[in-house]
Amino acid sequence: MWVIYKKSDRTIIGVTALGAKDPEKDAALKEVVAGSIKPGKRSEYDALQVSDRILAQQYMDAFPQRLVVTGPASKPKLVIRDPESFSLFIECDAEDKHPVDGIPEIPADGSSSALITITKIDERFKPQKGATDNETLYLRTDHGIIRDEKGKEDLNKIQLKKGQAKIRLFSEKLKRVATLQLISTEQYLEDTVFRVEFI
Repeated sequence: MWVIYKKSDRTIIGVTALGAKDPEKDAALKEVVAGSIKPGKRSEYDALQVSDRILAQQYMDAFPQRLVVTGPASKPKLVIRDPESFSLFIECDAEDKHPVDGIPEIPADGSSSALITITKIDERFKPQKGATDNETLYLRTDHGIIRDEKGKEDLNKIQLKKGQAKIRLFSEKLKRVATLQLISTEQYLEDTVFRVEFI
């Protein structure tokens, strides 16, 4: 596999496919540079070959956000950098019956609930499942009641376990949209807002 980058700022513009045999360096450069948005001159680019298939697959998985070229110009090398920021991906078991608003709905009866699954993801939307992915999230809602997954205990915060947590939002007996806030004190983890409508 060849990794093609711009010499001036080390921006990686593309990689060749993983195959049984790599093309020649010039052919790889020509193909990837020609397919870029602003090709520029061939002399503005260079390429690094990765012969180890396991390492090549890791680089493919990290491309484009996490794969970077480092080191001096005379001896550049590829490095997979750690993600710099994370966010929360929210899933809900309640259906969205409205044709345009994208908000899940539950009955406004004071007893119905929506199960909300929270997953920590990186910049490439990859779930984070490590033993250290256990941040505390502070929970706020302007309507309804937040409880644990089983619906028994009221919550105002929850701790992720290997990057995931589940909570329930119970409705009120008034028809309105509840806004749920998930707040982290960690600067690298973005706060998230999610809405559920009581109908």
